[in-house]
Amino acid sequence: MPALNEMASGVLQPMSWTKRGFRMDGRDMAFGIHFLTGGLLIQEEAAMMAVAALQPQPGDRVLDLCAAPGNKSVQLADAVGPNGWVVANDVSSARLNVLRGMADRFALPNLSITVHDGASFPDRAHPGTDIPIRFDATLVDVPCSCEGTSRKNPSVLSRSGDARRDALPSLQESLLRRAIHLTRPGGRILYATCTFAPEENEMVVNRVLDAPLPGDEVRVLPISIPGTTLDPGITRWGSHVLDQTLEQTARIWPDRNDTGGFYLALLQKSGDSTANHDWPTPSNDSLDASSLPWSAYDLPDSFLKSHCQEGISQKHTRLATLLRPDIPFNEIAVGMSGVNLKSREPRPTSSLASYLAPAARAGVSELAPAACVPFLCRETVEPLELLPPSDRTRYVLVRSGKLALGLGHVDPQGRIESLFPAHLAGLPVKQWLERLREEGP
Repeated sequence: MPALNEMASGVLQPMSWTKRGFRMDGRDMAFGIHFLTGGLLIQEEAAMMAVAALQPQPGDRVLDLCAAPGNKSVQLADAVGPNGWVVANDVSSARLNVLRGMADRFALPNLSITVHDGASFPDRAHPGTDIPIRFDATLVDVPCSCEGTSRKNPSVLSRSGDARRDALPSLQESLLRRAIHLTRPGGRILYATCTFAPEENEMVVNRVLDAPLPGDEVRVLPISIPGTTLDPGITRWGSHVLDQTLEQTARIWPDRNDTGGFYLALLQKSGDSTANHDWPTPSNDSLDASSLPWSAYDLPDSFLKSHCQEGISQKHTRLATLLRPDIPFNEIAVGMSGVNLKSREPRPTSSLASYLAPAARAGVSELAPAACVPFLCRETVEPLELLPPSDRTRYVLVRSGKLALGLGHVDPQGRIESLFPAHLAGLPVKQWLERLREEGP
């Protein structure tokens, strides 16, 4: 099974500004396997640069205030790692459904999905207390007129939506002000749009710089993304003379980068950056190494002690890191899918099996590369190697080298019956893979 860097000379071509991004010239079977198993996130290139500009660090607590459909939230959760946490929020629960699926496909135990009006997102850990909610970094990718998408959707340049466009700057400003308020002193805020309109870009940021709310003063930081062409923000628009530091904001023009269009403004909040802004965390128990399914796979103590289960009274649990915050968010999902409690014994979901497979030292089935596609198509396959579970179960974690595939069941002949989902990411898996095989790159 080719790794991503081995695919780069064919379907995927490396991007100039990141080692983790590729341009896609077509779709082949290797693409399909990596997509289904959480190895690939499809996203417009300019949109990817927002997270690069924010520069979230491992261990950061990050808010994605206008998260739907959620691609940037996935990037953020990957960047902050197992010692960080991401709250992905949107005003529309329906628009967050895609992200709920991605939390499982990409195995993200460090993510909360919440539904709030971003302009009034909670700023206290508990109602009636003085414990503030403050993030290390906040991404506010606001609703906009979307002119930067005009290469693929020319209709966005139509003047028919003038009434809505006139209302956007006020909404954008209220979201940016709330993002600043929710960020700790010294923390970073990335304001982003996919439009060219100065009324929605520099002029919104300019009003915040000119008239900050008490305690929410910010300064503009320069943005550097080596390998891209970033044009400076404007400091004049018509009769308006804007703050000169807006020149340090960035415009991404489609013709300069062969991408969509974007505007990025990186801000830093003033104040004492050494102040303590710890959140309350729930008193959840870590995973029990003596009970199924955890006892079957000989998982390291460090893994068991750093994760917990949510919703243990329900039919499916969720897996989260113990760092998940205990604060009054209107959460519709926490972490990733965990254990299926509907079967005769507790067993991992396919997503959880993929997450556990790299660390497991028992209960693992190793497949040959040629068996990957049949397994994803729910066929029974012969294992190259089978490490028996360390507790009584016939469910095994399936992998092929470094590629984690999901959950399997060992039949009486020692073959692996695939339990990979028949439908994933809105796709009928078997039919989709068969089409990729027929069409080629």
